[in-house]
Order: sequence, then structure tokens, then C-alpha cells
Amino acid sequence: MEAVKTKESNEVQQVQQNVSKQKNTMKLKTEFSKNNTLALKGIAIIMLMFRHLFKDNNAFKNYTVSFFPFGQALGVELSAFGKICVSIFAFLTGYGLMLSLKKLNEKYDFTNKQICKWTIGRIIKTLSGYWVIVVLSMIICQIIDGRTQTVLFNKGIINGIILTIVNFFGLTDLFGVTSFCSTWWYMSIALLFIISIPIFAKLFKKHGYLLVLASVVALPRILGWKYSNSSYIAFIFPVLLGMIFAEHNLMVKIANIKINKNNIVNKVFKLIIDTILIVVLYIIYNNLQENLFWEIRYGIIPVCLMCYLYEFYIDIPVLKHILQYLGKHSMNIFLIHSFIRAYYCRDFIYSQGNFIKIAAILLLCSLALSIAVDLFKKLIRYDKWINSLQCFVNKKIDKYIYE
Repeated sequence: MEAVKTKESNEVQQVQQNVSKQKNTMKLKTEFSKNNTLALKGIAIIMLMFRHLFKDNNAFKNYTVSFFPFGQALGVELSAFGKICVSIFAFLTGYGLMLSLKKLNEKYDFTNKQICKWTIGRIIKTLSGYWVIVVLSMIICQIIDGRTQTVLFNKGIINGIILTIVNFFGLTDLFGVTSFCSTWWYMSIALLFIISIPIFAKLFKKHGYLLVLASVVALPRILGWKYSNSSYIAFIFPVLLGMIFAEHNLMVKIANIKINKNNIVNKVFKLIIDTILIVVLYIIYNNLQENLFWEIRYGIIPVCLMCYLYEFYIDIPVLKHILQYLGKHSMNIFLIHSFIRAYYCRDFIYSQGNFIKIAAILLLCSLALSIAVDLFKKLIRYDKWINSLQCFVNKKIDKYIYE
């Protein structure tokens, strides 16, 4: 009898656990975690593939590409929308660095030494992932077809050395000089974001969010600064939104808004409403003048999309692990993919026929090279060298900069 009772008790416990698991799938969000940011980066890097491959008809004009199950016009339009991948990276940069600053000093009252160490440390961390690919690509491309000499040293040795140094530190877009890879322009504004974030954190504290955001919107127009869709001006707004979201945990709070007491009904109702909203925002995005409303196109609309993805999609089993893995390799993929797409394997990539297959092949090839780069870094103990550099820089700061 006791054995029967024990069996029945176990069955009851199992049922209770299953019910508990079902309830947990609908429970409130508790944090916007590192894995969530990786998943969003994974989505962003997929969008990047489509954007660079099919952003307009000229991108593939010499190839026959099928856009099934969409028509070509819609396929190109959806791919062009992938430009907001830059906004996603910018937003997550602002989010992550704001949390890092908060750990350094919750009141954002930094000493000179603190802020100097933090800023240089973040710059080194960002560039460390870039440096190894810069060096490897310059060596490999020179061996393949002499590209390094052709692009960087076509105007003499001195000019070539200067261009190499500027490329090495990711400053080509800032100085308006030749870049070894056209898509590396983002490195310049990524470094400017790092330098800017402590300044904006203090401005937020002193003047409030609305005044700072209004100033960021107004100043470029008042001063007549030239707009470019690959500039600091275009993407500082999502960085600032990321900072604000991090300070007030808004991603979680928005996901946890309840419009119905029943969790299941609430989620279904919100999914329907938010999906309609995203479709409307997509239409708005495509009808706004980019050079007039870039804060909406590259700030507000991408953030709404990220909130939508965070609440409903990026925690789906299996999918989340794929996206997170892509997110871990997103920087390498970003830095590598243009060599495959634009310089060396263009015919092979576009010969795959369907646009989804083309993007998938490019993504997988870039991922494979990213994995190889990471193995190379482990082989040469690259992280150890970077840590040594960081320690050396910190010692110099301790020696020469006072509190």
C-alpha cells in the first residue's frame, strides 16, 4: 500500500510541477539579461546580412535572385529595413555601458582617475576584438591578391603607414580617410559612443532627460550639421535611449505592463496589439524622410521593435540559443562578412538563388571564419596579451593622473 501511495504522490508532484512550468512561461519578466542582449545582437546580425546583400536592386543587379515567398520589391524593402541593426547595436552599447558606469559610481560622480580608467578600458575592450581581425585580414588579403598594398599603399609608403595606423585604431570614418573595409565605418562612432556616455550620464543627472534629448535633437539642426546615415549624429539618439532604459529598467517594466488580469489573455492580447503596432511603425519608417526624422527612424522605431522582440520572441526555446550564439560572434561576423560578400566570394554567395538561402550561406561562412578567429586567439593567448595591455595602461594612469 505504501508503494502505491508513494507512486500516487509522485504523480501528483509531477502534475504540480507541470502546472508550475506552464505558469512560469507566462510569468513576469525579472531582468534584461546579458543573454537577452546577445539574442538581440543575433537578430541584428541577421538583419545586417539581408541589408548588405539586398538593400537595393543595384546590390545584386548582375545576379538572378529569387525573393520567394515575397516579391522582389517587398524583399528589397524588408532588407533595407535591416539598417536598424545599427540602432540595435547602438542601443545595447548605451544600455550596457550605462550599467557599467552605475557599478563604478551610482551617483555618476566620478574622479578623474576612475573615468580615465573606465573609458580607456572600454576602448581597449572594444578594439581588442577589432585588432586581431584587422591584422589577419591585412595579411591574408595581401597574400591573396595584394589588396593591402593596393588599398593602403597606393600613394606611397608614408601615406600607407598613416592609413594603416588610422585603420588599426578604427578611426577612418572620423578622419574621412580610406578604409580597408567599407563596412568598418561603425568602429569610429562606437569609440565616440564610449567617450560620450560618461558625459551624457552627468548631463542627464544635472539637467534631466527631456532637456538633454531635446538638445540632441535640436543642436544638429540649429548648427546646420550635415546628416549622414553612417554618422555619430544619426545614431547617438538610440545610445541615449539605451542609457535611459538601463537606468530605469524600462525594458522589463514595459514587458510587464498588464492590460488584463489573466496572464494568458494578457499576453495574447498584447501580442496582437504590439504586432499591429510594429507593422504600423514599419510603414511609418518607410515613409519618413531619413534626413529629417532620423531620431524616429533610427531611435524610437528600433527601440519599439526591441521591446517587442524581448517580450515575445527571444526567450523561445532553441531559438534563443541560436540567437545568443550568433550574438556572441556578432562583432566578428560584422567585421568579416564584407570580405566574403563584396571582395572574394561574391559570385558564390549570389549564385545560391533564393535570397534567404543567400543570406544564410553568407552568415554561416562568416560564422565559420569567426569561430576560426576565436580558436586562433586562444592559440596565441590573445586575451592574456590584452589583459597585460590593460594592466600596463592602468599603472600609467595611477602614476600620472591624480584623483
